[in-house]
Amino acid sequence: MMELYRVELMDTATILYAEMYNHPNYWVRLSSGAYLEGLTSGKKYKLLKSADMELDKEVYMPESGNSSVTLLFEPVDPNEDAISFIEGPEKGDFRIEGIHLKKELAKPGTFECILEGEIIDRPQSSRLTLIRTGKDMRTTPFISIPVRDGKFNYTLITDENEMYELVFWDEQLNGAWRPTYFISEKGTLHFTLYPMEHRPHSVMQADGALNKEEIRIQKEIEKLYPVTRLEEERDELEKKEHYFSKEIYDLKKLMSDAKTDEDRQKLYSEYERLCNAGKEYSEEGLVLNKKFEQYFDGIQKWKLDYIKKESTVNGLCLLKQMLDHAVMMARYYPGKEEFPAYSEIFESNYKEKFASHPYVKDIERIIASMNVKVGGSYIDFTAPDLNGNMIKLSDQIKGKVALIDLWASWCGPCRRLSSSMIPVYEMFKNKGFTVVGIARENNNTDAMKKAIEQDKYPWLNLVELNDKGNIWEMYGAGNSGGCTYLVDREGMILAIHPTAEEVTKILKEVL
Repeated sequence: MMELYRVELMDTATILYAEMYNHPNYWVRLSSGAYLEGLTSGKKYKLLKSADMELDKEVYMPESGNSSVTLLFEPVDPNEDAISFIEGPEKGDFRIEGIHLKKELAKPGTFECILEGEIIDRPQSSRLTLIRTGKDMRTTPFISIPVRDGKFNYTLITDENEMYELVFWDEQLNGAWRPTYFISEKGTLHFTLYPMEHRPHSVMQADGALNKEEIRIQKEIEKLYPVTRLEEERDELEKKEHYFSKEIYDLKKLMSDAKTDEDRQKLYSEYERLCNAGKEYSEEGLVLNKKFEQYFDGIQKWKLDYIKKESTVNGLCLLKQMLDHAVMMARYYPGKEEFPAYSEIFESNYKEKFASHPYVKDIERIIASMNVKVGGSYIDFTAPDLNGNMIKLSDQIKGKVALIDLWASWCGPCRRLSSSMIPVYEMFKNKGFTVVGIARENNNTDAMKKAIEQDKYPWLNLVELNDKGNIWEMYGAGNSGGCTYLVDREGMILAIHPTAEEVTKILKEVL
């Protein structure tokens, strides 16, 4: 990835300051043929030189995963309002389009939320990502904040008090991260961020009322239910290899030493067997997990009581967080979900009071998604096909048994499941069965078109670009690549995320 963070306009040159990112020990390369293109004039401005990175060469990333680059171009015309950076015409070449050269005036009602802080004992961390809580970074544009000399500073300009989260980019690369939450409000927030295993992993200081209340909430919860202490106990058990069972520790060592994916898969199957047989944890681990369960139940009840009593922005943000978590848990543990009186609390305490807040529409969609379950009804929507034609889902599946296939070109499991449905579709398509695919894509449909060509899906595919239609949120699948829903002729959901074999069995019964 290439990220531009500053442009300097001079009479003798136009200077671009950027950061190059990749995994540590992976390389990036910049072409000497890169140029700037004026969006006003259409003129091209040649790259003169790079001040600190050799061009046309593979430059390997250090432990931090990033390298700074300063690029000097020909001076742009003073009348240019915006430019684009174009490395070249090939697919994969870097392009940064629509770089504005004139400062835009702040819109009425906007405010500045200044984020600053230091990073402790994390030399590998060169970047933080910032996104609204509940959004998926794979499909929603996020803000990138560079870390320099262990410090960061960013001014978030917004017009709403919403919950955000800061995440270390290197933790995301490794597939596990601990977010730091805050509410956007006018003023300065100071963070001290630590490695994931540190307790606590972050400390926030605030001069605004909303985040002062967030700090108070966390302190009160920790005082009543000291989860941090339990985490420290778990860390100690882990060091002694007493948290999991001996069989699991032995299996983990074998998995670490495995040479092939086939060997790892066999070991993982054995891992799943042990877990399903109740042999995952030691006796000490089971006792500790029971305490965690009791604490989390207590925290849930405390939060529920708070959102009932406090019809404030803090309460609204907490309600949204709790709903996001409830829907996610319902997805991973179907049939075990429990939704307290969220809908009633929302209707009586928040809906009218915060009618203009964007969370109101979000929460309405989330509450509606709770009915997306076996025995419930599918939710209708309209989305474009690859030619830009707007298609209504109900028009395509009316009077048929249908598989609604939410997928993404970047989601391997989604594509494997979709491909497995092709023989099922061919077998039953003339008997009243159909499939409609909707691909969750980012910025453009190039990868989607390539995936359809490779996988040869014979059915209609629509596109959800940058979550514009909030379709995944409607279906309670916001943090996933996709999911499938088999519905009958009346629109009742017969199965969620069934296998091809399960779909075949059901179709033989209902068609």
